[in-house]
This record gives sequence, C-alpha cells and structure tokens, in this order.
Amino acid sequence: MSTATAILVDVVVRDKKGHPVTDLSAADFRVTEDGIPQKVDSFTRVSHGSGIGIDVAWRSPAPVVAIAGAGTTSSPAAAEAEAATTALVFDHLSAESLRLAQKATLEFVPMAGESSARVGVFATDPGVRVIQAYTTDRTRIRQGVEKVMASGTSTEEQKAQRMDELLDRRRELATQTQSAESSAASALGGAATRVASEIGARETELQLLQTELNMIRSFDYLDRGHRGYDTSLALLSVIETLAYTPGRKTIVFFSEGLPVTPALSAKLDAVIDAANHANVTTYAIDAKGLRSKSSLANVRKEMEAFSEERLGQVVTGTDRSQQPLTMGLERVEDTLKLDSRTGLARLAEETGGFLVDETNDLSSAFRRIDEENQFHYLLTYSPTNTELDGKFRAIQVKVKRPGTQVSARKGYRAIRSALPATTDSYESPALALLAKTPLPNAFPVHAAAFSFPDPVRPGLTPILAEVRTSALRFVVDTQRSTYEARAAIVVRLLDGAGHLVQKLSQQYVLTGEAKDVEAAKNGEILFYRDPDLAPGVYTIETIVFDGMAHQGSARVTTLSVPAVQSPSLAMSSLVLVSRIDQVNDPPSSEARSAAPLYVGNRLFYPNLGESIHRASVSELPFFFTLYGTDTIHPDGAFVQLLRNGQPVAEGPLQLAAATGARIQHVGRLPVGSLPAGTYELRVRIVTAGNEISRTAFFTLQD
Repeated sequence: MSTATAILVDVVVRDKKGHPVTDLSAADFRVTEDGIPQKVDSFTRVSHGSGIGIDVAWRSPAPVVAIAGAGTTSSPAAAEAEAATTALVFDHLSAESLRLAQKATLEFVPMAGESSARVGVFATDPGVRVIQAYTTDRTRIRQGVEKVMASGTSTEEQKAQRMDELLDRRRELATQTQSAESSAASALGGAATRVASEIGARETELQLLQTELNMIRSFDYLDRGHRGYDTSLALLSVIETLAYTPGRKTIVFFSEGLPVTPALSAKLDAVIDAANHANVTTYAIDAKGLRSKSSLANVRKEMEAFSEERLGQVVTGTDRSQQPLTMGLERVEDTLKLDSRTGLARLAEETGGFLVDETNDLSSAFRRIDEENQFHYLLTYSPTNTELDGKFRAIQVKVKRPGTQVSARKGYRAIRSALPATTDSYESPALALLAKTPLPNAFPVHAAAFSFPDPVRPGLTPILAEVRTSALRFVVDTQRSTYEARAAIVVRLLDGAGHLVQKLSQQYVLTGEAKDVEAAKNGEILFYRDPDLAPGVYTIETIVFDGMAHQGSARVTTLSVPAVQSPSLAMSSLVLVSRIDQVNDPPSSEARSAAPLYVGNRLFYPNLGESIHRASVSELPFFFTLYGTDTIHPDGAFVQLLRNGQPVAEGPLQLAAATGARIQHVGRLPVGSLPAGTYELRVRIVTAGNEISRTAFFTLQD
C-alpha cells in the first residue's frame, strides 16, 4: 500500500556563526529515511522578507522562489509558501515568567494594522483556552497576549523553600541526636534520663518532619504529572488547529519546564509525532529566564537528600522516610528529567525548532525565529518504503557545504491519517490497520453511531463499539500467576471531503490472577463517546486492535447529522435495543442532553448490528426522541416493517406523552413469529403536511 502524499520537510540551514544560509540549491541537499537515500521531488526557497513568526509579512514580502525537481510538474511545497500561521502558547507560568514572556511578545508585535500572517493566542491553564483565535489584526493579537493570566505556580517557590527548611532541620536534628547518643554513654542518673528524653523528643520531631516531607514530595509528583498531562493534551489540540493550515506553521511555546517522567514520556512522543505529521515547527522558550539557581541545583538537592536517607538506614537500621528505597531513586531521576533542557529541548529539536533558555532577553528568541520564518527551504520526497505500518520513519537532512548546521523535523509515523493530531502510542498500530486493503476482520466487532439533535446540543452524536473479550488473546504469566490482555478502540470521523474531523480512542488493559482468566474471557468491552458534530454527512471508521495478537477488525459506517432550525420538529435516530437496565441514580432533567440513551430511570443499550436469535427474543424494543414538541405537536405517527423493500406490517403509533419539549417513545416489535431474514423498521412522524422518517435494519436468525 503506497502513501497518499509526498513527505514535506521544512529545513533551516545556518553557518558556523549562526547566520542563515540562503544560496543553496537542490543539489546541495541529501535526504535519507531510516538511512536510505531518497530522491528529492521538489525544492523550494521561501523568502518572506523581513518579519517572522508572529511578525511575518508585517512589511511587504519578497518573492517566493520555487524550483521543482527533475520530472515534476508542480511543487506540493508551493502551498507552504503562503503566509505563515503562528500559535503563541502560554503554559502554566508564574507571574514573573508571564511578565517576561508578555514583554518580549508585545515588543515584537506592532501596535496596530493588518498582516497576512495569522496568529492565535492560547493558554494551557486550565486545559487549553483560546484567548484569541487566529487573526491578522495586530491589535487583537496584542490584546490576546495581555489577557493571559498567571497560574498559581508561585506556590512552587514556597514549596521549594519549605523543603529546604525541612531538610536543614532534619540535618540539624540528626547532628544533635548523634552528639546526644555519644554523651549518653557516659551520663549517669538524672543526666542519662534527661538525654534519653531529649533523644526521644528529637525522634518524634524527625518522624513528623519526615511525614511532611513525604506529603510534599507525593503531592509534587502528582501535581507535576497532572500538569504535564494537561499540557500535552493542550499542545495536541493546538497542533490540530494548525494541521490543515497552509504556509509555514509554528508554535512558540512559553513554559517553565515540560515533565518527561516515564508516565508522561509516551504523551510527549505523541505530541512530537503529531507536530511532525502536521509539519509544525515548535520553538520552546524557558520563560523562567535566567534562574537565580541552576536547575541542576534541584537535582543535587534530591541526590543529597537521598544519600542522607540511605545513610540513615545503614547507620540506624531504621527507615525514617517510610518509603521504598527505589522511590528515592525515582525522585532523583524525575527531578533530572524535569530540567527544562530535557522535555522542552526534545519537543523543540525533534520538530525542527530550538530551545531558548537561561536568558532574560527573550526578544532575542523572536529575532532568531524571525530569521527562520523569513527564509527557509522546503523539500518534498516520495518515500521508497511505502508500507503504512504505524512505525516511526527517521528523517535526516544533510547539506554538502561544510561548516553548516541543519534544522529539520526528525521523522514521522507511517500511517494513512492526514491528521494524526492526537495519536497515542497504542493508537498507531490500530490506525495502520485502517490503511490496509481490504480492511481487517480478525474477530467479530460491532459499531454504530446515532444522531440526537437536542436543542441544547444539536450535533449530539453517540458512538458505540463493542467486542467480546473472548475474541482477544490472553497471555498468562505462569511465574507470577497473572493474565493480561490489551485492546485499543479507535474511531475516526471524516467529513464529506474525507478530512479528519475528530478522533476518539480508548485503551483497555485487562489483568488479574491466572485462576480467573476464563471468567475474564466471558465479558465484553463497550466503548462510548458522544461528540458534537456540525450538520453534514460523516464516514465513521472504527478499529478494534488486539495488542497481544497484533491483529484487529474494522467497521465503516456513515451518519447524517441534520441541520435543525428552530422552531421545528426534530427527530433522533431510530434505535433498536439489545438490553435495558434499571438505574437507581439516573441523570437529572437538566443533564438529560448529555445522556441521550436514558429514558427515565432506564438505560438503553443499542443493538449495534448483532443478529437477533428468534428463539431467545420474542419482542424487539426500539426507541426514538422527538424534540421541539412544546411548540409543534405531531399530527400522527406510523410504524412500518419491511422485508426486501416490501411491507410486512404497518399501522399507527400511539406516541408517549411529552416531557417538556420532547417526547421519548419506547416501543416493542413482536418478532417471534417472523421468519429468519433481514428486516427494515421505519417510523414516520407527520406534522403540518411535513413528514420525518427514520429507519433501522436488523437480522433475525434461527
């Protein structure tokens, strides 16, 4: 299976002094993928004149020079030569860091006027917030930058100060205890009693002190992980906004550090993969500027604390830290990885950008970004390896001229998706299967989507997928007496033009004791999401991937999301029901728009296309919802059963009573006497001379 598009590589070349090299030709470049030379299909020199990133084309741009490679008639890179788009992303910043970042940004954005460059302003605390959507209006850009608020990270300094105080006090108490224990050997009578009492008091204080240290460390670890996870999701969302944008695409990311602990490393990989796939260059700026203390001082502090705790264990034979020894080692490693030179540097360098740190002159960063947006090269090539297997392809760009430094993205992941913007590691092999022809069908799965045009959420679209756990491969570890199975469900929503609108996914890890493996195989995994979609026709691709067997099954369906105008009567999809559960705590009436499959205190599980066995089911439940019944009342309702397009039975339908502005109707279709085959159930609603109808298909088996 071949790739659908050529690979685009944005390249910046500098000389030994750091000045841009602007006179290279296509013959000067050598591109390899996984070490294998690639033929350059097109070569483009892009020169926008003065102005960069957020300042591109504030003045008149110079012409763009595009040179196609031999045998090419057009350059895919030509579209990239359009005006640039830059996302200014402000991470969790303290007041002082935010002041530095805002000052540098505002100094570089002119006071007023228009520009062909598009700039958006985003903040990651909390979640991702669009402060200013992409615009060419400089005044609105400046206002957006000024609206960014500092987060509560000033508590970080207070926490660090308290940690220092506790560690200093612990050393002081340890010294005093050691001295007291030495003198206790020669003390007699009352003196010995007094010394023992003092030692006991110090031990009590040490225990309380250590408890507070452990609390601070535990909270700090959880807080870092939470903030790192939020930041990763925010960056993925910003990358998604840039994915289909033409021209050079950059992110200027102001942060005080990006955690890359083992738990968050996969998320950072996903961010880098998404940026590289969307050809987004990231410039990371350590907004903390010139730090009063080296960031490595924190590493040294943790190493000293770990050494003291370990020495105390050896000398006294007790563990005051009340934590495993490995946790101390993990703290040291975690602190080292939280240095801004690690996470921020990886994000920038692996997407073709650079890291700016240890400086309060952040305007110099903008000047350098200006140079790279002002002039750069664009290369395209068609990979010799056309297999879409979800694996990473390493790209290396070199130039023949000696003494040069080349900046370009490090590679991409080989999947079909034109927009892999939130691709986690477990998604890649699943998405690779969607590129196969024919689509894989290793085991039974079922998937379906429904439309519920609630006035509060007119694009409400419940999407479900189901797989029996018996279809998955379970691996039993006989030494540990445990079992494990892994599954990933990924759903892609494509619009009428085939563009990815949204991607939904979930990983499922099934583990337990080996003696329970057979029981674990007798279950099901049910995936549910309810995104909001704009009116239109969508293709919904669902893939269920078995992570242990490295195989999967895909299902493709279409769904029409209607455009609803008020006042008018709207109708949901017709839902066939496989199971109904009574719920003790159903959603409130105010929350019903977020719970379309609830009717009163009953939860309806849709039939997702499974065949119905006549021997076990005498009636087939179905339901649908009518909206807008407070202003427009239906004149009549009719139900019809068809087989091979021919009516089998039909008749009027007595609708349920309205509840507020809607009617939730639940019906039952007798199927016990019907012969095996495929049927169509159709419901028609008539009002004021107009008609709305919905259909659903089902199959009966003996």
